[in-house]
Amino acid sequence: MGAFRGGRGADGRGFTLLEVLIALVILAIALAAVMRSLIGAISISGALRDRILALWVAENRLTRVEAMVRWPPLGVRHTRAHEDGRRFAVVTRVARTALRGVRRVGITVRRPRHREVLMRLIGLVRRP
Repeated sequence: MGAFRGGRGADGRGFTLLEVLIALVILAIALAAVMRSLIGAISISGALRDRILALWVAENRLTRVEAMVRWPPLGVRHTRAHEDGRRFAVVTRVARTALRGVRRVGITVRRPRHREVLMRLIGLVRRP
């Protein structure tokens, strides 16, 4: 009849319980590494989305200042903005420049109650 072949079936095919367990451990380690990479990618894409939205907010604010019929007043103005369902805190600083008829407009965008600046945009605006 058949000889004993290390715990495998009579024809020598199949895996032992130890081999299956080792394969499952290797698979679990590989899947954990993949999940960790995916979580990192999702986190980075969320931060990138916030920065892109903040850039749009800053560009919109600068365009509004450029389109003003009157000269933008000097000083700092704190406002809020909404873009794609997210809220942002916007600080607009208008300052003099060495050139007559030109003002410097700096726009800083953050998430409300966060210290991290998502976007800074600086533009020069001519007197209308």
